[in-house]
Amino acid sequence: MRDGINLTKAGRPAIVFVHHHFERAARAQAKGLGVPDLRLYVYQQYTPGVDSLRHEEEKAVVAARAFGGMLT
Repeated sequence: MRDGINLTKAGRPAIVFVHHHFERAARAQAKGLGVPDLRLYVYQQYTPGVDSLRHEEEKAVVAARAFGGMLT
């Protein structure tokens, strides 16, 4: 988070990857540190024994599509 915030404040593009469990905290921290529009990519954290390899592959495809759109 701090790296993304510092990069954004320095005028560099940044996207911070955040587990879905920490999304609210990440948004609050970004807002509190003066970067409320910090770009966050929120993803589902892997759950051992529950998530299958196929499920992880599907999440990777979704992430690749979403991430590409965040770069513009």
